Amino acid sequence: MFNNEFNLIAHRGYSEKSPENTINSFDLALEKGFYNFEFDVQLTKDKIPIVIHDDNLVRTSGRKGVISNMNYSELRHIEVKNKFNTHGSFYIPKLDEVLIRYKNKAHLHLELKSRDQDLSQIVYNYLEKYNWLHSEKKIFEIGGITISSFYIEQIIRFNFFCINENTSWLIDRITPNDLIICSKNKIDMICPKASNSEYNMVSEAYEKNISVRNWGIKDEKDLINAYNSGSKGTTIDWPTRGKEVILKYENNKISN
Repeated sequence: MFNNEFNLIAHRGYSEKSPENTINSFDLALEKGFYNFEFDVQLTKDKIPIVIHDDNLVRTSGRKGVISNMNYSELRHIEVKNKFNTHGSFYIPKLDEVLIRYKNKAHLHLELKSRDQDLSQIVYNYLEKYNWLHSEKKIFEIGGITISSFYIEQIIRFNFFCINENTSWLIDRITPNDLIICSKNKIDMICPKASNSEYNMVSEAYEKNISVRNWGIKDEKDLINAYNSGSKGTTIDWPTRGKEVILKYENNKISN
C-alpha cells in the first residue's frame, strides 16, 4: 500500500497544470487533494515579500527586470505567462495574500529564495502578523508552515527570530557534517536532492531527530529512489501522477 507518511508536496503549487507560484496553482493543488504546497519568496526593492522563483521577470512574464531593483507598484499589474488552456489573468502574489487565503487550509512550505539579509526577518514579521507562528503544527500538518532555504544563513537568521518553528535546509546530498550543522542550529529537517537520497544517511538523520524530505524530482526513477530512501516526502511538479507511480510500484512489489 501507499506509505501515507510519504508526503507529495505540490512544487510551486499544481505547476503541471497551472502557472507556477500563482494563487490559481495553489488553489488547484488543494482541489486535487494536495494540502502541502511549496512556493518561493523574494523581496522587492521596497521590501515587499512576493511569491516568485527567479530573481528576474524573463521566464515568468517575458519582460525584463530584476525583482530586487523594482518596487511592488511596478510588479503588481504584470501578468504571468500562461502556457496552459486555462482562462483568466495570472499575477505575482504577495506573501500576505497567500498567508490570508490558506490559513488553516494547507501546510505551507515557504522557501527563502534569495540571500537578502532582510528576507528572513521580514518573512517572520509577516508570519507573526497573520498568526502563522506558534501553532505547534508538525511538518506536513495542515495549518502549519515550514521555512526552507538552500542558504544556511537564512535558516539560522530565521531561527534567531523564532526558534520553535519548522525549518528545513535544502542541500545536494546529506553528509555527517550537515547533520552536525542541523543539530547545532536546531534545524528540523534536511532536504537532499532526490537522486542523491541515501537510506543510510536518511536513517542517520532520524537517529539525530532530524526529519528528511527531498527535492529535484525529474522522473519516476528519482521519485522511487526518494521513496525507498526512507524520506518523509518530496516536492514534485506532478503529484497526482507521482501518487500513481508509487501505488503501481507498491502493487508490483506485492504481486512479485
